[in-house]
Amino acid sequence: MQKKALQPEPWQEALKFIGKCPLCATAYNAVTAKLFAKKESANLVHLTCVKCKSAFMAIIMTFGQGISSVGMVTDLSFDDVKRMYNGRPLTVDEVIEGYQFLQTKDFINFLKT
Repeated sequence: MQKKALQPEPWQEALKFIGKCPLCATAYNAVTAKLFAKKESANLVHLTCVKCKSAFMAIIMTFGQGISSVGMVTDLSFDDVKRMYNGRPLTVDEVIEGYQFLQTKDFINFLKT
């Protein structure tokens, strides 16, 4: 009896359209893509380029006969992404506090050290 080949998930098939690293144009290896979140038709995926080691995150949505994806280069590792995704969201007050800190000399001095 022959073993049935595992069918790739729709998001794995969609990786063909992402194709290449945006920094060095090396083809992504779909096998190394890691799914870190899934909700209904949306799949959040992390890829690392085998050549330049840059990281890329994408959301891949599959609907019936179509797919849509959008992604971005990131400096986050897969573990960083998982930790941040599962963490608590920032509050509005924390965002305002962060913005205000960026406007101070303390931030400039922090960058100089």
